[in-house]
Amino acid sequence: MSIRRVRMIDVAAAAGVSRTTVSFVLSGRDAGIPQETKQRVLRLARQMGYRHNDAALALATGRTRRLGIVLNDPASFVGADSYVAHILSGVYHGALGCDYNLLMHTARYADWHTLYGEILSGAADGTLLIGRFEKDELTPALLEAGAPVVCVSYQIAHPGCCFVDCDNEQGGYLAVKHLIEQGHTQIGFFYPGETLSWGRERLSGARRAVSEAGLPPESLILLAWQESGLISPDWLQEAMQFLKARQPAMTGLVSCEEGRIRQVVEALPEVGIKVPEDLSVVSFNSTEQSARCRPPLTSVAQPLDEIGAGAVDMLIERIEGKELPERCRRFPVKLDVRDSTGPARSPSVAPAKSRLGVNGL
Repeated sequence: MSIRRVRMIDVAAAAGVSRTTVSFVLSGRDAGIPQETKQRVLRLARQMGYRHNDAALALATGRTRRLGIVLNDPASFVGADSYVAHILSGVYHGALGCDYNLLMHTARYADWHTLYGEILSGAADGTLLIGRFEKDELTPALLEAGAPVVCVSYQIAHPGCCFVDCDNEQGGYLAVKHLIEQGHTQIGFFYPGETLSWGRERLSGARRAVSEAGLPPESLILLAWQESGLISPDWLQEAMQFLKARQPAMTGLVSCEEGRIRQVVEALPEVGIKVPEDLSVVSFNSTEQSARCRPPLTSVAQPLDEIGAGAVDMLIERIEGKELPERCRRFPVKLDVRDSTGPARSPSVAPAKSRLGVNGL
């Protein structure tokens, strides 16, 4: 036998008030309602076993108390991506502290239009867009539609764009400055190109460090990857060929993403290059991926958990129609120095005999 669900109208009858009063009390919109009435409604709702009907509450208040999450690639939800794990940890704690649920958009779509329709359907009150990729059409479409969204770790040139990120420019500066202080004057720079804001900003900081040191611009040697999802299987081959073409002149290397550089660093001993004796390496994010690499990577640390929580705060402010004090919030970075960087070798001393090109590398 099915058990009849206690309805809001049942609580209203028992409390001797209108259904509207019960709705206001249970949804927290109870300003102006006498304290004794509020307590009576809450007590009877608890005693009668009343449970929120989320669909009805959304119709009554226009709110679901859910925040949507969209990642660059849905596989990152369960993959070994430390960046995503820390961002989501911050998002979770931020949402928990504000009594919001989270809605993960985890399906793969043939194109962005289906996801766009889901986001605008009202399944969540607002959406966090985390680390979108090149040629992203979803973000500008949502902003043009006036949807409450916050971009995490990127921004686009749109007047309605609200975003939370680290100080990428300072991060690029600290990474390259550290290598220059160690005597390195030929420095490789792995980044996602200048189409994406964080790649452009980190390169700008790197160039500032080179300029301040009085080095020529060509001291920075660039390799751009295409940021379209998870790391391509061809990435390691491409990076190793880049290093091969520039040995032995290049003695320092900065990577704007730690998953990619960890693959490279752990493959270098197979081709006779030692870190840091032959090549000093600096990473970004400074999560456990950098700390557990062999050797542990010197890395630019951004407070990922704080960025995730800060994005939740900004999104809820948008949902509630509050005037934002700023559309951009940046968190400071610092450099965690580990074993992957050291003094530059003498230009006259070649690196250990390289076998780059052997076994397909």
